Formats: sequence, C-alpha cells, structure tokens
Amino acid sequence: MPQTVVVGVDGSDESVRALRWAANQIREVGGIAHAIMVWHQPVQFGYRLPTPDSELEQRARNALDTAVKAVKADFPDVDVRPRLIRGHVVDEIVELSKQADLLVVGNKGHGAFTGMLVGSVALKLVHHAACPVVVVR
Repeated sequence: MPQTVVVGVDGSDESVRALRWAANQIREVGGIAHAIMVWHQPVQFGYRLPTPDSELEQRARNALDTAVKAVKADFPDVDVRPRLIRGHVVDEIVELSKQADLLVVGNKGHGAFTGMLVGSVALKLVHHAACPVVVVR
C-alpha cells in the first residue's frame, strides 16, 4: 500500500538525510514524500527581529528547494512534494501527521530562522505525532 510520508525539512544536513531516508522508503513501498518547511518570524526577548517576512519566507523557500533538489538528484522517480508553511513547527507538523502514514525528521537541525528540528523539537514530535515517527541520525 502506498504511503504518505511527511518529512520535516529545515535545510540542515540532518534534515536532508531525513528526506533522503524517506525517499528511499517511498522508492521501496510507493507513495509520496511531502517535504515540509515551517518558518516563522523569530522573537527575542518579546520583540520581533527586524528581518522582513518576505526575506524570511524566501530564505526558507531556498533552503527547501535546495534540499529537495539534492534528494531528487538521487531519487528522480520518487514523488517528493515541497511545501512551505508559516506557523509553529511542532503544531504544523503534528497537524500534518494526522493525514500521514509516517513522519520522518532529523535528530537535530537549524534553529536560526525556522526553529525547525532542534533536538527538543524532534522529541516533541515523537511524543505528539498522530502516526509513527522515524528520527534519522
């Protein structure tokens, strides 16, 4: 039975490894890998940082596109669908996990502009996802 696999991507090497693992899984069993990048406007000490939303969104889109292209080069026949979402990473990924057969994340990653997949985030996803979770090291 084809699988719907949600993969958390933040542009880090760990998240690219997670996407590569998911692409290999899809190649074996069939299905679709949804490469998900969640971005938000960072806040420090209660203040929004001065980076415009459009710049943050473009950085996130570039990181997502780069990760997907790197994996598609090795898995050209695998259906990998990139999706950029603005929101809180744990909330968004947990919500998507309700429609997935499998969630795949890296064990750590960037926290800079996306807040994605720092070790504690991966741990929260393991505990709150609505489907099985693979944490790729």
